[in-house]
Amino acid sequence: MRISRLMIRGFRGVQSGDLRLGSHTVLVGANNIGKTTIIEALALLFGRDRLVRTLTEHDFFGSTPTEQSRILIIATLTDFAGNEPNQNREWFGADLGVDKWLHPQTGELLPAPDGDGCALAVQIGFAARFNIDTLEVETLRFFVDDDMDTGDPFDTEETIRTVRGRTLQELGFFLVSATRTWDRWISFSSELFRKVIAAIGGLPAAAVRAERDRVRKPVEELESAEGIASIVSSINGELANLTSSSPKLQLRLTSTDSEGVLQAIVPHFKQDEGPTLPSSRQGSGLASLQSLLLLMQFGAARKAKSQCFVMAVEEPELHVQPSQQKRLVNRLNAVCTQTVVTTHSPVVASMFPPENVLFLRNNGGTMTGHPLAAANDVAPSNHKQHLFYGWRDRLVAALMHDHVIVPEGQSDVTWLDALQTAIELRQEWTTAGETTRFGTFVGVVPTTDAKISETYEVARAVHSNVLCLVDGDTEGENYLAQVRALTPPPATVFIWSAGWAMEHVVSWIADANAERSLPALATALNTALPDGNALSAHLLNFKSYVPVHSATAEVLAAVPACRARAAELLNDIADVARRAQGERTHLAFWPEESTDYTQVWRLQP
Repeated sequence: MRISRLMIRGFRGVQSGDLRLGSHTVLVGANNIGKTTIIEALALLFGRDRLVRTLTEHDFFGSTPTEQSRILIIATLTDFAGNEPNQNREWFGADLGVDKWLHPQTGELLPAPDGDGCALAVQIGFAARFNIDTLEVETLRFFVDDDMDTGDPFDTEETIRTVRGRTLQELGFFLVSATRTWDRWISFSSELFRKVIAAIGGLPAAAVRAERDRVRKPVEELESAEGIASIVSSINGELANLTSSSPKLQLRLTSTDSEGVLQAIVPHFKQDEGPTLPSSRQGSGLASLQSLLLLMQFGAARKAKSQCFVMAVEEPELHVQPSQQKRLVNRLNAVCTQTVVTTHSPVVASMFPPENVLFLRNNGGTMTGHPLAAANDVAPSNHKQHLFYGWRDRLVAALMHDHVIVPEGQSDVTWLDALQTAIELRQEWTTAGETTRFGTFVGVVPTTDAKISETYEVARAVHSNVLCLVDGDTEGENYLAQVRALTPPPATVFIWSAGWAMEHVVSWIADANAERSLPALATALNTALPDGNALSAHLLNFKSYVPVHSATAEVLAAVPACRARAAELLNDIADVARRAQGERTHLAFWPEESTDYTQVWRLQP
C-alpha cells in the first residue's frame, strides 16, 4: 500500500497543488517553496494528532481566512493487497472507503475497473476551516466518496465517513521532521521507543522490577551521607513533633515505581575506550540519527510481519557526512514500503531514480512537481545516460539554483567553477564590489559532446529559467541557431566574442594585468607565455585538464585587476539571467541576432 497522489488546496503557501508520488520519492526545491508543507499535509492526513502543531490562521493560504476559506488535502492510496476490496476490510466496506480504480495510463480514477492494469484505490481527505467567532480551527478527516474536486466537506459533516485511527495504523505512517536533536529519543520517555519495544518483544519487566527494588533499598543511602545526615535528622525530628506517624525522609534516585524507573533512564553512548557519555553530550550527528534508527527498527519489525510502513523524512542529510547519507537513504528505502524525502543535498537526491526526483515549483501559490526524467526517457546509448546516471548529483546541484546555464561543453563547466571558486577564496570583507553573484544564483549544467540542445531540453523540463552559453566560432553560431529553433527556445543565450572559446576569455581576463599575470601563469603552468595568444594556445591544448583550469584561476584571482575583470564578467552573466537593472560591464545586447523569443548577449572585450 502506498500514497500515489497528493492534492493540496489552501494550505500554507500552496493555494493549489497536485503531485504524483512514487514508491520512493525525493522532493527538491528552493527554500520556502513548500517542501515542508507537503510533509505536514501528509501528517495531517495520516499521522497522529500530535505529529503536527495546532493549526492557526497562518496555515491558511494568505494567513487571513474568511468564513469561506478552507484547507483541503486529499490523498489517493493504491497498491492494496490482492487488488480486491474484500481483501482489505479495514479500508473498504460500510461506513469506510469507496473503492475506486486508477487507470495505469491516464491516471484517471474510475468507479469500476476498465481493462487490465487498473489499480484499486481509495481517497482520504482532510479539511479545515477557521471559526471567526471562536478564533479556532475546526478539522475533519474523512473518506472521499466522490472525485478529486469534492465540495465543502463541512456541508455534509453529518453524513461524512470519518477515518478511524485503527485504519490509519494499517498504513503505518511516520514523520521525521527537520528538528530532531532530542537526547531522549532512545529512552522510555519516547513514545516511539516504547512502540519499537512493544513491536519487537515487549518491556524488560524482570530487569525493571529488579532495578526498582534496588533503588528502593540502596546499599548506601544518600540521606545517611556526611553533610546531609544532620539536615535529614533535623527534618525528621521536626516531623516527629508535628505528626503522630513520624515519617522518615529518604532520598531516592527515582519515584521507585516501575514507571519512575523507566522515565529516569537516559541514553548513553560509548566510543572506543573513552567514557560513557549521555546523548546530550554527544555530537549533533548522533543525536539526529536516533529518531531515524528507531524508526528503521520499527519498520523492520512491521516488514517482518508483512505490514505497511510509510515514512516522510525531512532532510536526512542533517549532521551526516555524504558517505553515511548514501547508506542511510538506501537503508530507509529498503525497510520502508514508501518514503517521501525532502532534501537540499545533491548526494541524497542522486540516490533516487531520475523518475522519482521531483523538482517543485511554486508560482504564486500554484505548486507543481516535475520528475527529473520519465521512466522510459533514457535510451541505452545516448547523452541522457551521462546526465541521469553519471552526473546526476551535479545535474541536481545545478538545477537547485534560481537560474541554470547550459554551456557548450564540459570544459566551460570546469572553467566557470574554477573562476568562481578562486574569486571567492580571495574575497575580502572590504571589497564587496568584487563579490560574485554568479555561484549564488546561477547553476551550470554539465554538458558533453556539444549536446547543448538535448541538455537544454532536459533542464527545461524541470526548471523554468534555463539559459545557454555558446562559443563565438562557427560551431557556436550553429548551436545558437539550433537552440533558438527549439520549442520553447531559451529566453537568453550568451555567446563569446567572434572566434572565441572559453580559453580566449580566460586569456582576456589575464590581459587585465598581463605584466603580472603572464609570468605568474608561466611559472604555475611550467611553460613559456610571451603573450596572451600563447596562453590561449596552451589552454586549448589542455582543454579538458581540470588541474590546469584550477591553477590558472588561482593565479588570476591573486592579481587584483584580473580578479576584478573575472568577477565583473560573472556578475554580468548573473544579472542578465536575473533580469536585474543596470549597465553591463562586459556584455552587450546583440539586437541583430535577438528575436521576440530569445535575447542574445555577446561578450564585448
